[in-house]
Amino acid sequence: MNVLFVCTGNTCRSAMAEELLRRMAEQLEIEDLEVLSAGTDADEGMPASYGACAVIAERGGDLFNHSARQLTRAMIEDADLVLTMGRSHKARVLALCPEAEEKTHTLLGYAAGRDQDIEDPFGGDADVYLKTLDQIELALVVLLIRLYPAHAEEIRRVYSPND
Repeated sequence: MNVLFVCTGNTCRSAMAEELLRRMAEQLEIEDLEVLSAGTDADEGMPASYGACAVIAERGGDLFNHSARQLTRAMIEDADLVLTMGRSHKARVLALCPEAEEKTHTLLGYAAGRDQDIEDPFGGDADVYLKTLDQIELALVVLLIRLYPAHAEEIRRVYSPND
Protein backbone atom coordinates (compact mmCIF):
# COMPACT_ATOMS: atom_id res chain seq x y z
CA MET A 1 0.00 0.00 0.00
CA ASN A 2 1.37 3.37 -1.05
CA VAL A 3 -0.15 6.35 0.83
CA LEU A 4 0.45 9.98 -0.17
CA PHE A 5 -0.39 12.82 2.24
CA VAL A 6 -0.95 16.29 0.79
CA CYS A 7 -1.14 19.74 2.37
CA THR A 8 -0.05 23.21 1.24
CA GLY A 9 3.66 23.62 1.98
CA ASN A 10 4.65 20.09 3.08
CA THR A 11 6.29 21.56 6.17
CA CYS A 12 3.64 20.84 8.81
CA ARG A 13 0.54 18.66 8.44
CA SER A 14 1.45 16.28 5.62
CA ALA A 15 5.04 15.96 6.89
CA MET A 16 3.77 15.12 10.40
CA ALA A 17 1.28 12.59 8.99
CA GLU A 18 4.01 10.94 6.89
CA GLU A 19 6.43 10.61 9.79
CA LEU A 20 3.79 9.52 12.28
CA LEU A 21 2.27 6.87 10.01
CA ARG A 22 5.71 5.53 9.13
CA ARG A 23 6.59 5.23 12.84
CA MET A 24 3.25 3.63 13.67
CA ALA A 25 3.71 1.05 10.91
CA GLU A 26 7.22 0.25 12.16
CA GLN A 27 5.96 -0.15 15.71
CA LEU A 28 3.19 -2.48 14.52
CA GLU A 29 5.62 -4.33 12.20
CA ILE A 30 3.54 -3.54 9.12
CA GLU A 31 6.02 -3.92 6.28
CA ASP A 32 3.94 -3.38 3.13
CA LEU A 33 3.21 0.31 3.71
CA GLU A 34 4.99 3.07 1.79
CA VAL A 35 4.34 6.64 2.90
CA LEU A 36 5.13 9.92 1.16
CA SER A 37 4.02 13.52 1.56
CA ALA A 38 3.95 16.57 -0.69
CA GLY A 39 2.56 20.07 -0.88
CA THR A 40 0.32 21.75 -3.42
CA ASP A 41 2.40 24.93 -3.10
CA ALA A 42 5.61 23.57 -1.59
CA ASP A 43 8.90 25.39 -1.80
CA GLU A 44 11.09 22.42 -2.80
CA GLY A 45 13.67 21.58 -0.15
CA MET A 46 12.23 23.67 2.69
CA PRO A 47 12.66 22.07 6.11
CA ALA A 48 9.75 21.12 8.31
CA SER A 49 8.56 23.92 10.56
CA TYR A 50 10.11 24.12 14.00
CA GLY A 51 6.72 23.50 15.61
CA ALA A 52 6.19 20.31 13.58
CA CYS A 53 9.70 19.09 14.43
CA ALA A 54 9.14 19.75 18.13
CA VAL A 55 5.81 17.95 18.50
CA ILE A 56 6.89 14.98 16.38
CA ALA A 57 10.05 14.65 18.49
CA GLU A 58 7.85 14.40 21.59
CA ARG A 59 6.21 11.34 19.97
CA GLY A 60 9.55 9.76 19.09
CA GLY A 61 9.63 10.93 15.47
CA ASP A 62 12.17 12.97 13.58
CA LEU A 63 11.41 15.67 11.02
CA PHE A 64 14.72 17.49 11.28
CA ASN A 65 15.89 16.03 7.95
CA HIS A 66 12.55 16.52 6.19
CA SER A 67 12.70 18.30 2.85
CA ALA A 68 9.48 19.68 1.33
CA ARG A 69 8.35 18.21 -1.98
CA GLN A 70 6.08 19.77 -4.59
CA LEU A 71 3.10 17.59 -5.49
CA THR A 72 3.37 16.02 -8.95
CA ARG A 73 1.06 14.03 -11.15
CA ALA A 74 3.50 11.10 -10.95
CA MET A 75 3.21 11.04 -7.13
CA ILE A 76 -0.57 10.89 -7.40
CA GLU A 77 -0.46 8.16 -10.03
CA ASP A 78 1.98 6.07 -7.94
CA ALA A 79 -0.17 6.28 -4.81
CA ASP A 80 -2.80 3.72 -3.92
CA LEU A 81 -4.43 6.24 -1.57
CA VAL A 82 -4.14 10.05 -1.57
CA LEU A 83 -5.13 11.71 1.69
CA THR A 84 -5.32 15.48 1.86
CA MET A 85 -5.38 17.73 4.88
CA GLY A 86 -8.16 19.86 3.42
CA ARG A 87 -10.80 20.07 0.76
CA SER A 88 -8.80 22.64 -1.23
CA HIS A 89 -5.87 20.21 -1.39
CA LYS A 90 -8.21 17.49 -2.62
CA ALA A 91 -9.43 19.82 -5.37
CA ARG A 92 -5.81 20.55 -6.38
CA VAL A 93 -4.98 16.83 -6.52
CA LEU A 94 -7.99 16.19 -8.76
CA ALA A 95 -7.14 19.16 -10.97
CA LEU A 96 -3.70 17.62 -11.53
CA CYS A 97 -5.00 14.08 -11.97
CA PRO A 98 -8.79 13.81 -12.44
CA GLU A 99 -8.64 10.04 -12.79
CA ALA A 100 -7.47 9.79 -9.15
CA GLU A 101 -10.93 10.68 -7.83
CA GLU A 102 -11.73 7.26 -6.36
CA LYS A 103 -8.49 7.09 -4.38
CA THR A 104 -8.39 10.72 -3.21
CA HIS A 105 -10.00 11.79 0.07
CA THR A 106 -9.52 14.26 2.86
CA LEU A 107 -7.86 12.46 5.79
CA LEU A 108 -10.84 13.12 8.06
CA GLY A 109 -13.27 12.13 5.32
CA TYR A 110 -11.55 8.79 4.80
CA ALA A 111 -10.93 8.01 8.47
CA ALA A 112 -13.98 9.50 10.13
CA GLY A 113 -16.55 10.15 7.42
CA ARG A 114 -16.29 13.91 8.09
CA ASP A 115 -15.11 15.80 5.04
CA GLN A 116 -13.49 18.53 7.13
CA ASP A 117 -10.14 20.26 7.01
CA ILE A 118 -7.36 19.70 9.51
CA GLU A 119 -6.34 23.16 10.70
CA ASP A 120 -2.96 24.41 9.48
CA PRO A 121 -0.83 25.02 12.58
CA PHE A 122 1.83 27.05 10.72
CA GLY A 123 2.77 30.09 12.79
CA GLY A 124 0.87 28.82 15.82
CA ASP A 125 2.22 28.01 19.25
CA ALA A 126 3.01 24.55 20.63
CA ASP A 127 -0.60 23.98 21.70
CA VAL A 128 -1.85 24.57 18.15
CA TYR A 129 0.69 22.09 16.78
CA LEU A 130 -0.20 19.52 19.43
CA LYS A 131 -3.91 19.86 18.70
CA THR A 132 -3.23 19.33 14.99
CA LEU A 133 -0.95 16.36 15.67
CA ASP A 134 -3.52 14.77 18.00
CA GLN A 135 -6.19 15.12 15.31
CA ILE A 136 -3.89 13.58 12.70
CA GLU A 137 -2.83 10.75 15.03
CA LEU A 138 -6.41 9.77 15.83
CA ALA A 139 -7.26 9.74 12.13
CA LEU A 140 -4.17 7.60 11.43
CA VAL A 141 -5.21 5.03 14.03
CA VAL A 142 -8.57 4.69 12.27
CA LEU A 143 -6.79 4.63 8.89
CA LEU A 144 -4.55 1.76 10.00
CA ILE A 145 -7.52 -0.23 11.32
CA ARG A 146 -9.31 0.34 8.03
CA LEU A 147 -6.29 -0.63 5.91
CA TYR A 148 -5.16 -3.52 8.11
CA PRO A 149 -8.21 -5.04 9.80
CA ALA A 150 -6.22 -8.13 10.79
CA HIS A 151 -4.12 -5.84 13.05
CA ALA A 152 -7.14 -4.04 14.54
CA GLU A 153 -6.84 -5.47 18.05
CA GLU A 154 -3.12 -4.74 18.24
CA ILE A 155 -3.64 -1.22 16.88
CA ARG A 156 -6.34 -0.55 19.48
CA ARG A 157 -4.14 -1.96 22.25
CA VAL A 158 -1.05 0.06 21.26
CA TYR A 159 -2.91 3.31 20.57
CA SER A 160 -5.63 3.14 23.21
CA PRO A 161 -6.62 6.62 24.42
CA ASN A 162 -6.71 5.18 27.96
CA ASP A 163 -2.90 4.88 28.09
